[in-house]
Amino acid sequence: ISWSSSSFTLSRIMGVIAQLIFLASAALAEAASPHVVLLVLDDIGWADVGYHGSNFPTPNIDRLAATGIKLERMYVMPQCSPTRAAIMTGRYSFRTGLQHFTTILPGATPGIPKLDKTLAETFKAGGYATHMIGKWHIGYSKWSQTPLGKGFDSFYGYLQGEVDYYNRTLASCEGHACFFRMNEGVISSFGPGAAAYDFWDEYKPVVEDFGKYTVDAYDARLDQVLSPYGTADAPSQPLFLYFAEQQMHVPIEAPPQPEHLEACRSVTGGEGQVNRTVLCSMASRLDVSVGRLEQLLRKYGIWDNTLIFAVSDNGGMTQWGTLWPASASSNWPLRGGKTTVFEGGVRSVSFVNGGALPAAARGSTSKQLLHAVDILPTLASFAGVPLLTQGDGLDVWPAISTGAPVNRKELPLNIGVNPLGGLPSFVPGLVHDGATNYSALISWPWKVVVGDPYVIFATKDDRRRDGWWSIEGYQYTAPTEERSLPYRLYNLEDDDAERKNLADNLEHQDLLKQLIERVKWYASSENGWVKPQSNVPQTRANPRFYNWIWMPFLREGEEASQSDQEFEGEVVV
Repeated sequence: ISWSSSSFTLSRIMGVIAQLIFLASAALAEAASPHVVLLVLDDIGWADVGYHGSNFPTPNIDRLAATGIKLERMYVMPQCSPTRAAIMTGRYSFRTGLQHFTTILPGATPGIPKLDKTLAETFKAGGYATHMIGKWHIGYSKWSQTPLGKGFDSFYGYLQGEVDYYNRTLASCEGHACFFRMNEGVISSFGPGAAAYDFWDEYKPVVEDFGKYTVDAYDARLDQVLSPYGTADAPSQPLFLYFAEQQMHVPIEAPPQPEHLEACRSVTGGEGQVNRTVLCSMASRLDVSVGRLEQLLRKYGIWDNTLIFAVSDNGGMTQWGTLWPASASSNWPLRGGKTTVFEGGVRSVSFVNGGALPAAARGSTSKQLLHAVDILPTLASFAGVPLLTQGDGLDVWPAISTGAPVNRKELPLNIGVNPLGGLPSFVPGLVHDGATNYSALISWPWKVVVGDPYVIFATKDDRRRDGWWSIEGYQYTAPTEERSLPYRLYNLEDDDAERKNLADNLEHQDLLKQLIERVKWYASSENGWVKPQSNVPQTRANPRFYNWIWMPFLREGEEASQSDQEFEGEVVV
């Protein structure tokens, strides 16, 4: 080649070489640092997805589950906050003081302990950009308890356990959920029930979006988070995204797009505020959101290097009443639902997909014992990110990616010791003060339930929560055994629906005693059990003091005082 006559000058050649080196380096970095999306679904029942026989239209979820790996024995806690704490810390919630049967109440002070490092902090220390969209509900009394104080670079969503899908508010005193009696009868600037706003873009409450449908807003923020990765100057940091969907938590409200209700006209059931047709429309809209996540990952060219881990925070809330917080989910054929320690309450809808999932895992099903505490070490292992603290969870990535056996035969599902939930011991209805109760443990294939399978606190259920709700027609079948029994024993291999209590069977008495001893072991402070953090709303948390905004109310380093406790209401979850 004649350098003088060639169109390729030496400088151009060097430029091409530099560009090739850059592209190769980028490709290596891309291969070494996959993107991770943790998709947490809210209150979706076992039979609220098509691949479990539901009449709800969920084609995107069904397809992702079918082409990925279904985790059919992924266990969680019976309620929201305990599960989310377990996911974030990799520790059982009864070892962080976040095992409240009421979940974390608005205005209360519980949160992730300072010494426990979160998923976001783990990935951030490993060089990841960390973003969160959706529901937090693991503490907000101080800014350090919020997502921005727990390792996330950005946060777009709400801090409490629920908000209205349009007004983005939560009542501070309405019906049997009155957290501040001084607000009784007050109509705030956001509405009746002394409604207060809870929707944030990092440190800013986006009150200008009052009245706008939240799920559409999540989709828009998702595009905003993912789109930079589809540009020529894509971020150098790989992405960890925690997408905590709002649906299908109460309130039961139809999406604005009419096609979702139209797709659910044949789905019936429920009464009063509990309308299964409307809940179905919410599932339909959730499915569109999940499908859009895949679509955007493909659009911006990062699907092939992304892993999606989907998990529900608990079973679906069933129609045990006609008012809030009852809902119209079905966990058929499993027994019970959210708030119970039966399979319908603690068995999660869960699957893994994404282009980074090995081909050998695609189209498979795992029935190994997994738990929410496994998510942190598993995702860290997949991404090659070192753990910051040692928790209770197992690294089950080999089980997911290759089908390797999980070294687990025993799994505590809930360990309750009265008084529960950090409430004072004089609160009526909390019997057997100091005794193990509302507890369950699996020692495969056996499952023991110690004490009440769910806690009733100052509410009147129209029917028991530990029955069965069918899919078609949404028919309720009541259990024949008493609700309050000292022990229950089930063989899950033979009786997945927990219809045959074998606790009185003479041939199983030695086994029952052994399992009870294991529950007592977990319930011992010597083995890590801690009392629930105080879960009583504080007077200074009253949103009327903050322009009707639910926001942090304690300064860093400041602790709440017993004299500041306000709560006189009646709430179940």
